[in-house]
Amino acid sequence: MLKSKIDYNMLFLLFLFMVISCFYIYEAQELQQYSTNFMLRQLIFFVALFMLVIAMSYIDIDYIKQSHWFLYGFGIIILIGLLVVPDSLVRGEDNGAVRWYNLPVIGSFQPAELTKIFLIVTFANIIGKHKEGSSKWKSDVWLIIKVAALCAPVALLLIEQPDMGTIMQIAAIVLSVLLVSKVSLKWILSMILIPVTAILSFVMVYFTRMDLLEKYFFVHLEDYQVKRFHGWLNPTEYVDEAFQVNLAMRAVGSGRLNGIGAENNNYYIPEAHTDFIFAIIAHTHGFIVACILISIYFILLYHIVMIGFQSTNQFDLCICAGVAGLFAFQIFQNIGMNIGLLPVTGFSLPLVSYGGSSLLTAGLSLGLVLCVKANRREYMFEKSEEM
Repeated sequence: MLKSKIDYNMLFLLFLFMVISCFYIYEAQELQQYSTNFMLRQLIFFVALFMLVIAMSYIDIDYIKQSHWFLYGFGIIILIGLLVVPDSLVRGEDNGAVRWYNLPVIGSFQPAELTKIFLIVTFANIIGKHKEGSSKWKSDVWLIIKVAALCAPVALLLIEQPDMGTIMQIAAIVLSVLLVSKVSLKWILSMILIPVTAILSFVMVYFTRMDLLEKYFFVHLEDYQVKRFHGWLNPTEYVDEAFQVNLAMRAVGSGRLNGIGAENNNYYIPEAHTDFIFAIIAHTHGFIVACILISIYFILLYHIVMIGFQSTNQFDLCICAGVAGLFAFQIFQNIGMNIGLLPVTGFSLPLVSYGGSSLLTAGLSLGLVLCVKANRREYMFEKSEEM
């Protein structure tokens, strides 16, 4: 008996996210910061997401695998395009960053969002085809070098924008796909410990030897980047730099257990419908609903991971690992900056924050996962669900 290619469990989870997203975006736009009906636009974006996810369930995963170099090259080209197209076709930001195309009819579009997904496919293919040599150590080093070589041109183009947030997301993807590869656990732990040690050392030096940071580190950064560090680590002294974070933390804290209720929600937070949507959720309906949202995220991540572990080849497993790693990092970073635990980086909350580019990325990511599940090979001695 033929099985349906559609994963109804995943579609139900996406439906829950659609309801949550549209409701709280509506709450955010009612704060009278904006005249645009973001909720209606988000609903349209979600309809497109559902169509994309369902359509990708019917694509042969081998076609995607064979197209990985084309996808990688296209991702590079659209990043280069930001540097060479006329100014009328790009959208600059207040800090001088150029990360968005401003296209007729389509509107704003961030190419880095697509490039992340193309990198996952390319990483999965490279790791899936990697053959271990006689020396485990040399084999691991060679695989890491290949992955790093793929990252290098993308990272250089993102630094040029600049877009350090996307670089961090790519680092999370790399760590996730290597975690399920055959690379020794020692290399993985080293890749985790090095940045963790660097961050802890930075924090220690910040509070003990600020003069060293200002002389050797901050001079190489843009002013807005330096302000973000001050707003993160010393929000009480640098009030202007920590303006958004302080407002978000107050909103989360004032929501307490059950929230203040939608009818009483008149709290001002900049970018309430995008970066700080979690603060709106916690403020409106409190700690309980915030925990429910996080629980739904855990269910989604668990579902993605289980599809990966049930796959029959390394390529499929790496696809699911990369998508799960990307989602987990974005969720952790966004919620962390809403509660003052992490610096403001402009990460959206996946499937909840407003944005066509972010929803397109989520749709492509989850579409890849469902494509993996729909194309999973069934073998003769595999357990059958129907006897």
